[in-house]
Amino acid sequence: MRGWIILLVTLLVGVGLGVAGTVYVPQAVDPYLPKDLRIRSRIVEGQVTNKQREPNRVLVKIQTEQGVILAAFTKRVAETDLLIEPGDTIALALSTDQPFVDDPPIERVKRAK
Repeated sequence: MRGWIILLVTLLVGVGLGVAGTVYVPQAVDPYLPKDLRIRSRIVEGQVTNKQREPNRVLVKIQTEQGVILAAFTKRVAETDLLIEPGDTIALALSTDQPFVDDPPIERVKRAK
């Protein structure tokens, strides 16, 4: 009987680790993988309509064909603030359709003329 309890507990722990691994590990490991092995993301392109600089982050409002996205950049704040200006066209690599994104990878920026 004791052997069955150990087997059942081991099975439940394995299932729990498997479910947690499929949910949490991809986002944590994705930045370190080569570009060919990364989680499939799509490139979303839109125009920057508003930019707000705060001491520890830059908020950027982007108008896309699908709607509006609010992107918060908390890493490399000074560089992001210099790179992006209202009126620019920006391309972001997004893995999901969400209106609020934190630190999305910037693929390219086209200056407004």
